[in-house]
Amino acid sequence: MIPRIHLDVDEPLRQGDVSVLPPQQSRHVAQALRLRGGDALTVFTGRGGEYEATIERVERRDVVVRVGRHVPIERESAFAVTLVQSLMAADMMDLVVRKAVELGVATIVPVQAARSQGVPAERAARRAGHWRQIAIAACEQCGRNRIPHVHDATSLSRWLASDDADAPGVILDATAAASLVAVGSKALPSVLLSGPEGGFTPEEVHAATARGFFAAHLGPRVLRAETAPLAALATLNALAER
Repeated sequence: MIPRIHLDVDEPLRQGDVSVLPPQQSRHVAQALRLRGGDALTVFTGRGGEYEATIERVERRDVVVRVGRHVPIERESAFAVTLVQSLMAADMMDLVVRKAVELGVATIVPVQAARSQGVPAERAARRAGHWRQIAIAACEQCGRNRIPHVHDATSLSRWLASDDADAPGVILDATAAASLVAVGSKALPSVLLSGPEGGFTPEEVHAATARGFFAAHLGPRVLRAETAPLAALATLNALAER
């Protein structure tokens, strides 16, 4: 399979353009993939479609590529979903971001819930940048040509008070009366609210349902915090593509 690399550029690429890959991608191509001049690449800007490309040369620090023709292919999900994910332990949060992108999520909003592990504001800002890089790497791996937007972390209460919470949504709650399949079969939610380790408090579930969210469970078993949003996204994908 031809490796895929993201190019963060302001202007659309043109056939024949020569570009230097960013340092991180250059290291990956030269040291991890061990590609050389003449090898093929696929590059994408995140704005739609992808480009055939060829490595011109591998220098000490840089990899130089020549851009080929644009291929207007998209691999987005049939239904755009925003994942509002409560903050969790770092490795679990990284996993959820990575796999949610693979599952086609359109937007990720990290939120601090009552049972989230405490993350200072400065560290949360750094982690948001880290999660954006994970999203890019996941797009490179899974074939997506549009990079989901990862928001800066905010509090759950602040997000619920925003206009973004007006969209039809579901809050995952193991004690809910209805299943996600039952709720989603009537009307697909465009927002999925998933809790931290320990789940949402009853007060948080009430605040979300008062805002218009439906509470839904994922079956008779209690799923781990990092498993639940991924199972829910897979379920919504299946419902959207019936």
